Amino acid sequence: MNESIKKMITEARDMARSKGIKASIHMHHENSHLMRIGNNSVSLNTSEELTRIDIEVIQERKKGTHTHLGELASAEELFKMILTVSEKASKSAEMDFEPVLTVIEKSIELETQYDAALDNLDPSVKEQVYSAIFRNVGEDYNYSGSWSSGGTETFSVTTANDNSVWHRLTDQQFMCVLKHPEKMWELASWQTGWKAGDVKAEATIEEFKNILPVYENQDGFKVEPGNYKVLLGSQSLGDLVGMTVWTGCAGRTYEMKMGWTSEKSIGDDVLHPSVTVLDDPSNENIFSEPLSDSGMLTKTLPMIDKGKFAGLLYDRNTASKYKKEATPNAGCLAMQPGEGLADFLEAVKGEGRVLYIPAIHYMNMPNMSKGIFTGSSRFSAVLIEDGKIVSPIFSSRVTDQFENIFGNVLAISSETISVNTSNTYGRRAPSAVSVPTWMLVDDVKITDCADSF
Repeated sequence: MNESIKKMITEARDMARSKGIKASIHMHHENSHLMRIGNNSVSLNTSEELTRIDIEVIQERKKGTHTHLGELASAEELFKMILTVSEKASKSAEMDFEPVLTVIEKSIELETQYDAALDNLDPSVKEQVYSAIFRNVGEDYNYSGSWSSGGTETFSVTTANDNSVWHRLTDQQFMCVLKHPEKMWELASWQTGWKAGDVKAEATIEEFKNILPVYENQDGFKVEPGNYKVLLGSQSLGDLVGMTVWTGCAGRTYEMKMGWTSEKSIGDDVLHPSVTVLDDPSNENIFSEPLSDSGMLTKTLPMIDKGKFAGLLYDRNTASKYKKEATPNAGCLAMQPGEGLADFLEAVKGEGRVLYIPAIHYMNMPNMSKGIFTGSSRFSAVLIEDGKIVSPIFSSRVTDQFENIFGNVLAISSETISVNTSNTYGRRAPSAVSVPTWMLVDDVKITDCADSF
């Protein structure tokens, strides 16, 4: 995104402002690559480079939007688009509140999490990493997986003032699944980061080799429905923390009485005292976000503070609708670590029977207002007894409430890890949560267990 493109956008903004149009312009450029693995070989190797221009125009209680896909030729071309969106706004139905134009608090240029080597990573590097895993772990297994990587660059202005935001970053999301060809059990490994060398074949090789003997030498254990001590791994926590906060601490959900905290007040005890979750743009495990939806500089905000309901996040339009103040949130969630142990096997000594569930597969919410979620274990789940892994477990379904999971905490890892939560099917928009590497929970409901993996 060179200076001439930025100049086109700012000139079009000035043209719109001279005509009294309240408009925002957001340019999004991505350079994305995706490799998929299936049946021990590359099944997909694709790249795309896309530019989008998002335009929003506000006219009192009316709003028009448009997304242009493609490069810009001139400021005049962009201004014509703004005029078209303005006409769309005039013809739209009135909203029940007055939408708010973003007011960028300060001009910012940020690329602290950008790595040119990852942005331009040769696909052969990915193939070499996967090949190293296959060779070292064993080529008799069936491997699949995906590895998305690339760069995202954005530039935003509004007619509210002359400030602008330019943000460039890189990210990657790696997954490898090992499947036994006859027994059908599956192991999985995830990695992420924003630099080219952050994904390492050695990490996945070690992870698979550590758990393989248990799966190869022990029969699967069928978990009878009931309540168990469960050790949740980082992937499980990444999904759970995200769902817990977005359904409990989002202003719109709270105001509409749809979330699990709707009957609570700020300051109420809602989770275990050991649980603290922040919206923290400064956390190194998270992809940074310099400005909030309303244009304010983002700040660290408490969502859950030592188990207490500590904060609600209001975007600009929700704040306008419900007569609240917009919050300087980044959407960068970070669950704080515990104290003491990092090794989960040490942590569960003396705890008797424990189910280790590294990831919750296809997690969904049957009842948002009660905070009820459900999902199955599927990948790499094992039975632990007295601090020792004794067998794999068949695919087991967890159906429980956020308040129970995060309310019956026995121990939390002293180490944290980044869990990539980006959607690889749409626009490239890097997102991640920072969570402890594990959390031990009592009285978790297992509602069903398959007869196989």
